[in-house]
Amino acid sequence: MSKTTLATCLLIVTALLVSAGWATKAVNAPPQDMISTPDTSLAVELSLDDMVKQSDAIVIGNCTETKSVWIDRSLVTLATVSVTESFKDEASTLTAALPGGVDVNRKVPVAMTYPGAPQIRPGEDVFLFLSAESDVAGSYTVAGFSQGKFSIVTDEDGQKMVSRDLKKTVLQGDNGVRRGQSSATPLANFKAEVKGLLNKQ
Repeated sequence: MSKTTLATCLLIVTALLVSAGWATKAVNAPPQDMISTPDTSLAVELSLDDMVKQSDAIVIGNCTETKSVWIDRSLVTLATVSVTESFKDEASTLTAALPGGVDVNRKVPVAMTYPGAPQIRPGEDVFLFLSAESDVAGSYTVAGFSQGKFSIVTDEDGQKMVSRDLKKTVLQGDNGVRRGQSSATPLANFKAEVKGLLNKQ
């Protein structure tokens, strides 16, 4: 067999192997509209009206500090929020208990995270819908897992907005299951909508 024929045969075999690999990947690839669950958490979908009705406290505030504590065998982050405006509950300061945290006081630090769990960072301005049902005495939990936590940010035009990122949350609603989305709404409009829903109660 000549070198040219041998080289041609090797190229053909290589091409067949590569195309077979691509075909296998294509057959085993999940459909694009399927929800991958390892990096997400499931929550019952709540409308704004649902959150207003279910919340024991609805506030705007600034996170002044966070700390992690052990509750049984789980880490929880306690976020202290200085309240600047209250729609439900008149506390000047409150604590939100958030799933997950970091224990740096061990020889080997331990961290626990939950995909899509609400996070509040020191210095962050937030709009919160909170439930008094919490495993930590004197604290609140965010309504709807992470659905009740909105960040207050300023857009490029200097307008205050409330933003929420639910891309790591899978929402179970009346029409089935869907992955959450990111959203941004002018703060003034959002406040007016919340006040309108509260007035209907």
